[in-house]
Amino acid sequence: MSDAAPSWRAARRLAWRVGGLAPTTARIVELADADGLMLARAVRALVDLPTADASAMDGWAVAGGGPWAIGATIRIGSAPGAPLRPGRARAITTGGAVPPGTTAIVRQEHATILDGPRGLLAMRDGRPVPERGADLRRRGEELGAGTLLAEAGRRVHPALIALAAAAGVDTVEVTAAADVDVVVTGDEVIDRGVPQPGRVRDAFGPALPSLLRRLGAGDVRARRGADEADRLAEAIATTSAQLIVTTGGTAAGRSDHVQRAVRSGGGELVVAGVAMRPGHPVLFGRTGAGVPILGLPGNPLAAFACLLSFAPPLLEGMAGVPMSEPAPSADAGVTRDARRTLLRPVRLVDGVPELTGRDGSAMLMGLAGSDGFVVVPPDGVPLLLPMPGADGAAQPVSLVASSLSA
Repeated sequence: MSDAAPSWRAARRLAWRVGGLAPTTARIVELADADGLMLARAVRALVDLPTADASAMDGWAVAGGGPWAIGATIRIGSAPGAPLRPGRARAITTGGAVPPGTTAIVRQEHATILDGPRGLLAMRDGRPVPERGADLRRRGEELGAGTLLAEAGRRVHPALIALAAAAGVDTVEVTAAADVDVVVTGDEVIDRGVPQPGRVRDAFGPALPSLLRRLGAGDVRARRGADEADRLAEAIATTSAQLIVTTGGTAAGRSDHVQRAVRSGGGELVVAGVAMRPGHPVLFGRTGAGVPILGLPGNPLAAFACLLSFAPPLLEGMAGVPMSEPAPSADAGVTRDARRTLLRPVRLVDGVPELTGRDGSAMLMGLAGSDGFVVVPPDGVPLLLPMPGADGAAQPVSLVASSLSA
């Protein structure tokens, strides 16, 4: 580990690599049960769409110029059948497979039948014969067999399920969500009621499990950890979780025990401090048993900034999928710092981030009213880290150029 604190971007890449050293297993699920799960393997089409040349309208499949002798109706779902000879027409429904030799579809409302139902089909009111290919959907027009539908790391949603089903997919391979232990440290912390002077209420135990689940974790358990290195080391060593998240005590002061607890148990600190504000004292690495550990600072806003920054790449590394990147954003007027990445809580107003204020490292007021963090690096384009579940937690509508953007 280098003495120099890595940049925010470099730390995210390191978090992803740490996660990759402790991979979770993948599993096969039915397509209909995959909503909300993350793909462990890319999904590709198994057939062409459409699977055959098909009609885009209710009407008649025709060959050549009219008028046309009417043949048997084409049943929806039937195979294309024998070729259609010039001068012939067959009634067809939208989506029906057209027989070989079909030159166009005559729309139902554009034609009339002469001399009874088995007579001749003719264009109505002097309408011209449709051009070759009119209202025909060609085989593979939307996509061909083997087309990539979704890459590994994508979250499955109903529209993707619909596309995959149409393309012949029955099952998909998804990642197994990592179980997480959240260890809340601090002898001054109480679990319930109004804190007296010198005590503080636990803000992490009730909040972090749901946030971690929204970020892709599986079962999350929050428990208290003592402000003693030996007892904290024991809590870390006895976990059955696949990822450990601690709160507080991550610096190198006399009362900060997380670093010592990790090392005393034979673990490795990959990062102990990141060039960011808030959140500089964040750390992550692996325990002696190889379990990834993410140590969050004790100040609430800093802890949330670090969790949203580093938990996703850790979980993505464990799942064996590519690391996702936040979307570009406007800088919300944040002045850049030449030495560190700045994170500030913002709300989205018409897709543009605005600072919420009350954003000191120990504050929660500005964060609670936010849609996430704007991330302003020393150079390059600012980014948006959305807060899962917030009303406006979405990508910004556009990149509003900053005069400081590279």
